[in-house]
Amino acid sequence: MHINENAVRIAVLHTFVEFNAKKKNMDRISDAIKKVLHYEERVRMIVLPQMINGIAAYEEIARKGIKISGETIPGPFTDGLINISRMYGADLLAGPILERRGSKLYRSSTFISGSEVKRVIRQVMTGGRVSGHKEIPYIDLDNLGIGIYIADDMFYPEIALILSILNPNVTIFFPRIGNDITKQQIIAKARTVESKNVAIMVGGIYMYKQEILAVIPTIVIDEEGDEIERVDKVDERIIVLNVNPKQRSNSIITNERKKLLKTLKKLLH
Repeated sequence: MHINENAVRIAVLHTFVEFNAKKKNMDRISDAIKKVLHYEERVRMIVLPQMINGIAAYEEIARKGIKISGETIPGPFTDGLINISRMYGADLLAGPILERRGSKLYRSSTFISGSEVKRVIRQVMTGGRVSGHKEIPYIDLDNLGIGIYIADDMFYPEIALILSILNPNVTIFFPRIGNDITKQQIIAKARTVESKNVAIMVGGIYMYKQEILAVIPTIVIDEEGDEIERVDKVDERIIVLNVNPKQRSNSIITNERKKLLKTLKKLLH
């Protein structure tokens, strides 16, 4: 992949996430962000793992004693992220947490920029299972398009087709914790080849009371579906990668494709 001089730099944190320990997680993330911005220049966005609020968002990893209650967005959790973003002047993309809005539960990934919540990607849950999305899982920045897959999203062709039409510069996968990670990695690589862009599968080390429950690899995948970086150790690491900015706007989407997008969006609900 050719990287041009205007490439957008993205940092990905592969770190420890401890259940029922929100403050400890937030302090760890703040320290890691301080470190990456000290050693790396021009980092536009920092990607954070899932469930950094210390609450389980998956039945498979929940066990006795681990909180499973939903948070509100905006709320105390996002206020904490906003403070970190403001402190270091960095955009943050936080992996999904369990969010409650009225009677509904969501797995929600939050994008924070300019000291405010700019975008929330919400995956609807019903009876513990996924039922769809409120909106297209895509973040459109000035010079960067970001496609997002949460948990089982990668298995649904309609979401893959939507993102293929929107043509993001980078695709970010937040895998379902507790399911077959190897299978999810294979699917993520296939989706990356389909979309012809660089992709990141965001992992981490998940703990409860000093016990390691899961170690999920963080991997960077190129347009050919090959791994170009992989972290799968019980150790904190920071990956920094360059992503080519947009070379064309969404205005090139034809009327036919706009109609298709409108139809596909209905399937998400």
